[in-house]
Amino acid sequence: MAERDRVHGHSRRVLDRGGSDGRRMQVSGLDRLVQRVPGDATPESFAAYVAAVSEDLLDTPAPLSAPEAVAWARRKAQTLGLDPERLAEDLGQGLAQTGSLGPDEAAEYRRNLATLLPGAAGVSSAGPPDPVDLYEALCELGRETVGFLRGAFLDNDRRVVFLGTDAEFLKLSYDVWRGTSDESRVFYLSRLTLLSAAEKRILARTQQELFGPDGVSDSAVDDGRSFAWMDNGLVASQVYLLITAARERAAAGDGVFGELFPRMFREELIHGCGQARRRVEGPLTLFGTPHPHTDAVIRQGMDEGLFAQRCSDVLRRFHAEAGFGTTGTVIVDIGANGTQPCLLLGLLTPRLALPPSVVLFTSGRRVWGPASAAFRSIAVTGRFAMAVETVKTYVTNYRGALEGDPRELAVAPADQQLVAFLKQLAFHRAAVEQR
Repeated sequence: MAERDRVHGHSRRVLDRGGSDGRRMQVSGLDRLVQRVPGDATPESFAAYVAAVSEDLLDTPAPLSAPEAVAWARRKAQTLGLDPERLAEDLGQGLAQTGSLGPDEAAEYRRNLATLLPGAAGVSSAGPPDPVDLYEALCELGRETVGFLRGAFLDNDRRVVFLGTDAEFLKLSYDVWRGTSDESRVFYLSRLTLLSAAEKRILARTQQELFGPDGVSDSAVDDGRSFAWMDNGLVASQVYLLITAARERAAAGDGVFGELFPRMFREELIHGCGQARRRVEGPLTLFGTPHPHTDAVIRQGMDEGLFAQRCSDVLRRFHAEAGFGTTGTVIVDIGANGTQPCLLLGLLTPRLALPPSVVLFTSGRRVWGPASAAFRSIAVTGRFAMAVETVKTYVTNYRGALEGDPRELAVAPADQQLVAFLKQLAFHRAAVEQR
């Protein structure tokens, strides 16, 4: 049995351990959060971890000052096997390893730090950031994140599903701002999810032949977005073509994207006309320099009905892990193209009594046509993107996939988990302030 009381401004869950002496142990949300570590690198464990962290933060109603947050971070360092006396150094190292690292890790660190702490001493020197300054900077990122969520969902009365590893801080911010975790869920879906084993093996092996030594396109850039090896998978590339066609029709005034795309997707799922056209006219390898091995594995996917198979797998997983029955949900993601949320929009629209809708936080460089009840694109800042997309506890396992690791997810190293913990406290403060 459990009940809650309040001690020194913090909510505590009072657990009856059933001891013969009748004593009860009080465990606060912060105490639980300090001891909480991620589980297995699976989509289910990721969703469970984020849900548990949300509950921990909801049980911590009072926002923390910077000195308080730093003191809790020292305790978290101990849990992670790090030296609390080296807190600044470990936070600096964790920050240096977030985002998509290029060949110069020090340069990546300076770019991240300059975005977080413009004008700070750590930007121009090799020294680590001051933990207090870093916490305050993360609070600013949290305020920007919660501000965009407030703008998008102030009058929302539908349940929300956040996608991918970016869901970690979107869900935490949303739940604490709303004061409940009951109205949102996390669903892990990435471009790796959509690949067959053969595609993953061949596309990873040929990535440099398609894209050069960095493995990322420098010529096939669409409205500021570069493409990488996993974008060439049959499902992701076909959804990209459908999204592009629907956007162009919406921009031309032929309808709204949120209605056009589900119809076009449904036709492709049933008849496969777009895939048939690619088979005859090309291209099979959509991004980078065409390669016979990648062409062959994409053609193999078409022969084996991979598009329909993967769609069926995703739909089954969604209903099991994140579905709210027949209730229409709002599917939320951040990105340039919206592959994953649009895929779910196409799959769920004909199957729910109340169709779903999509909110896509994006750069604003792409034209989606008029907004509708089914689809809204919301232009966000680069700081919002950094706030959501970096410093996370779980990451998509793109690097491991290149080395043959079959897991879609990976748990971040301890120093990055430490930064993520400080960020959790900062975003909690920002969300409580904006209730």
